[in-house]
Amino acid sequence: MQLYVNDEPVQSEHSTLTELLNSIVSAEQRVAVAVNQQVVPRSQWSECLLKDNDRIDIFESIAGG
Repeated sequence: MQLYVNDEPVQSEHSTLTELLNSIVSAEQRVAVAVNQQVVPRSQWSECLLKDNDRIDIFESIAGG
């Protein structure tokens, strides 16, 4: 299926958000994710089913002050 990850087209066969993220983000990275402009809590990533043309935005957490 065709997805857009941070506005870049990506071909993927992953059916859930967890599967997709495991393939592109290291386990140590702290990220926040939105699918079609809706923030998805980490507790719901495995339940979030992806569809053709979904737009996934991945935001890396950065500490600072």
